[in-house]
Amino acid sequence: MKRCPQCNRTYTDDALSFCLDDGSPLLSPPISDPGATVQFPQPRDTSPQATIAFNPGSAPPPPPPPVTPPPVWNPMPPQTPQKRSALPWVLGIGAVLALMGIGVVVLIFALAKIANDNNNNGNSNNANKVANKNSNKNANADETNTNANTRSNLTTFTDDFSTKSWGTGESQYGNIWYQDEEYHMHATKGGFIVMYGPDKPEYKTENATVRVGLRSIDGNPPLTGYGLTVHGEKKDGKLEDYGFLIYNGDNPKYKIVLHKAGAETKMVDWTPTSTIRTGSLPNQLEVRIRDLKLDFYINGQFVTSITDEETYRRGRVGLYTSDVGEVAFDDLEVSK
Repeated sequence: MKRCPQCNRTYTDDALSFCLDDGSPLLSPPISDPGATVQFPQPRDTSPQATIAFNPGSAPPPPPPPVTPPPVWNPMPPQTPQKRSALPWVLGIGAVLALMGIGVVVLIFALAKIANDNNNNGNSNNANKVANKNSNKNANADETNTNANTRSNLTTFTDDFSTKSWGTGESQYGNIWYQDEEYHMHATKGGFIVMYGPDKPEYKTENATVRVGLRSIDGNPPLTGYGLTVHGEKKDGKLEDYGFLIYNGDNPKYKIVLHKAGAETKMVDWTPTSTIRTGSLPNQLEVRIRDLKLDFYINGQFVTSITDEETYRRGRVGLYTSDVGEVAFDDLEVSK
């Protein structure tokens, strides 16, 4: 008799060398005492294995691994890559070109504006240069009392008082005489005297520009002024004209007066100005008459304007002085 050392199954066939259940080598039992008790192994239970119940507190045995079925191979045709449209590229390039075109147009306009501004500045500078040049020329001309009238087609009459054509002599109003080719005047103390030019067309002042040089002989000019009159004539033996008078002592000044029916009233009261040369230095007075407007200048510098409200318009140029200070006039011009 042989026994399996693993499962203790016994075999009576001594020809067997291995266990038919687990293949373990069979062992022959040792020879023992005949009187000893022989223990036989428990018969093998060949009944079906009973269901094993697990204690809830213990971990259940791991489940058997799932059987993954083999993948089903379904051959698919390779996908053909989809052809992309070129329209977005065309639109994008067109937008870029459009922006570049707008930028070029804006740049062109900007450059044109800069060039135009430069031209305007250049023209303005040229205009300023011309104006300054003309102003300097006028100023230089005024210094020598030879300022030319800028109107074209002018007829200019000049009286340098080398010929005695104006009235002379003493009267209750003062004394008038020629001396050294100048026309000299002085009035009585507290009074004034006006002498109109000869009654000839060249001395008429309608729409004319009238200039005259004048000076104080001893540098002590009349306190109530001396100067030039325009539109002068006598009506019923009384004076009617506009007078442009200066005082060239300390604090030089000018005024505009109206003579009507022999009475004198102020149109523009005494006004200080630095354009008047003081003492015995000569000055030039100028009146530019255009219709009813009269513009007044001293040494080429504009000082004021008035309107001929009396509508004298016609009349002759005249010379005016007041008080006893001796004055002289020279180089009278009437341009029309």
